[in-house]
Amino acid sequence: MSVPALPPHITFLQRGVLNSNSVVVHAPDAFLLFDTGYCTGAPALERAVVEQAGRSLAELAMIVNTHAHPDHTGGNAYLQERSRCEIVTSDIDRMLIESGDPVTLMRDWADLQCPSFQVTRAVRPGETLAFGGAEFVVIDGSGHAAGEVSYYCARDKLLICGDLLWQSGFSNVVPLVEGIGGLARHERSLAALRALDVEIAIPGHGPLLVGRDAVRQRIDDSIETIRFYRAHRDRWASTVLKSFVIMHVLAAERATRGAFVARCERSPWFREQAARFFPGQERLLDALVDDLLGKRILRAEHDQLTCALVA
Repeated sequence: MSVPALPPHITFLQRGVLNSNSVVVHAPDAFLLFDTGYCTGAPALERAVVEQAGRSLAELAMIVNTHAHPDHTGGNAYLQERSRCEIVTSDIDRMLIESGDPVTLMRDWADLQCPSFQVTRAVRPGETLAFGGAEFVVIDGSGHAAGEVSYYCARDKLLICGDLLWQSGFSNVVPLVEGIGGLARHERSLAALRALDVEIAIPGHGPLLVGRDAVRQRIDDSIETIRFYRAHRDRWASTVLKSFVIMHVLAAERATRGAFVARCERSPWFREQAARFFPGQERLLDALVDDLLGKRILRAEHDQLTCALVA
């Protein structure tokens, strides 16, 4: 059986954790870009567009965001200023971006920055976004983020799924942002993907999901994980807090352990989630850091914490 390959009008730019993946959709004289990563990675994204996709920013017609978190929209301002391109989000995300709410937009979560940009068009689930001969149906992807959407091209059997589905699972559903119901919404969004004929899924982070069976298996596995988290909320909360630690280290690049722990413990995010799910547990943050060090996700070098994951 042959392995499905990306069509020639699609270029996949795999990046890291702090910087989301990006996807270039080519037309003869212009290109569309799905997601732009974190703000500090915008110059690197510009280089990747030139070197891997063979395009210049002068040809950038449109940025399309799967959702409004700063690891997916942080490069929008940099690219829009240099190209005068359109920026398309879901209708919910457009309202959130215009409100500037740092909680729902996840900017306060790990002190993440996101320079201002202008959304020029909003889409809703069920609508179609056409570009360069390709048509993408907008699919509700809410759960991880209230306004998240995926984009499905039936002709190419291709799904651009943001943080709804990864090869390694899916992104965190943060209870202090999306509430307990966020897991149920994420499960519903995943279940709806079963009705689509998908041979390649392009996630917001990590490698491609290739093959119809592999995509469906990952959907099923992710739904099982959600059901486990719904039954074991302490495990869910622990996973979210570890992600909080990782994103803080990536955003800071490096920090002494003592200063890092003290800063995180001052965070209202950390204090509220710790009090809610781990009441009375002392040195919780130290335990989380030790666990991540033991798994070699974090590194300690001369009392400096760094992250082994690609930003």
